[in-house]
Amino acid sequence: MIDKSKFANKQDLIKHVVANKSELTSLKKSVTKFSDCILHDDTFKIEANKVISNFSSDDLVNGIIKRTIVGNTYGWMDSHDDVHIKGIFTKSISENKDSQFHLHDHLYQLAAKVGTPIKIYEQNINVTDLGLNKIGFATCLLMDTEIKKSYNAMIFEEYLTKQINQHSVGMVYVKLYLCVNDAEYKEEFANWNTYKGSVINLDKAEENGYFWAVTEAKLKEISCVLLGSNELTPTLNGKSEPLTSTHKNNEPDKATQQKQKLSINQSIY
Repeated sequence: MIDKSKFANKQDLIKHVVANKSELTSLKKSVTKFSDCILHDDTFKIEANKVISNFSSDDLVNGIIKRTIVGNTYGWMDSHDDVHIKGIFTKSISENKDSQFHLHDHLYQLAAKVGTPIKIYEQNINVTDLGLNKIGFATCLLMDTEIKKSYNAMIFEEYLTKQINQHSVGMVYVKLYLCVNDAEYKEEFANWNTYKGSVINLDKAEENGYFWAVTEAKLKEISCVLLGSNELTPTLNGKSEPLTSTHKNNEPDKATQQKQKLSINQSIY
């Protein structure tokens, strides 16, 4: 990332970015990027999500719950000045169906697996349904996943009790374009006009003076995290009944509850 505090004004910053575009592009492509935390103002106040997923069930006897998670919502300029453009992962999803993972905290370890991806796809969602106080639609990267207690009992319980509502993607950039809001830079200004309509928080991009439009990236994994690159990365709500063998009022019987409690305690402690 560029240390913007070293520049006297926005014009000097933009001049530096354009002059070093090739090097900065190479640097962005050379590393795996993990989405990180950015702050939101009241204009984009986040409320509880309303989207209903059909891929949702709780098989507590076998320790498997099904959920749809949002790995990324496109169109948001993040703290790296990057904006993911619709279709960014389409090619990667098609070509690497068996090499993408549901992890926690971007840890590339066997013990970091929390679920088995069943389907990964991109879908348009009304941003108000995602909890964004703004009119319009955004394309989301979604994962239908089977979260397994045998992988990580604590995270299984967190998903079960709706405590996990933030996710983040690990990716490698393939194609990106520098977009500058200044007609002095002909190519970069043309990119700005091409992609500015895709930016949800355009006011932030205008304040910054530039952004990087990322049109293609290789998806490596989706992780549950404390804070994602934006707050529009929830676990979607579901309507399905729990798939327990015996239940009353959507709750497992006492014997099953006791068995689950003992199993959870033994796994965590």
